[in-house]
Amino acid sequence: MSDPTTPSGLPVRVPQANLAPTLRTEDTRPGTPPDDEPDETSRPPEEVQRIMGAYQRGTRRGRSAAAGRTSARSTEGEDE
Repeated sequence: MSDPTTPSGLPVRVPQANLAPTLRTEDTRPGTPPDDEPDETSRPPEEVQRIMGAYQRGTRRGRSAAAGRTSARSTEGEDE
């Protein structure tokens, strides 16, 4: 018997088909969280704002440091 294929000829994916039997879960529907995880995964807006602000500051600091090293290298050889 041949494997099922999509209309374009690609093989149909069977979730968890290649897993060892001990690793397979009972529920194979995609997007279903496991029972041991909490349902509430959202953060308060203030915490998200603090995290994103720290990320943005770090990015700016890294870019300015990299730009400083690049401009210092380009001006070293100009005087010779």
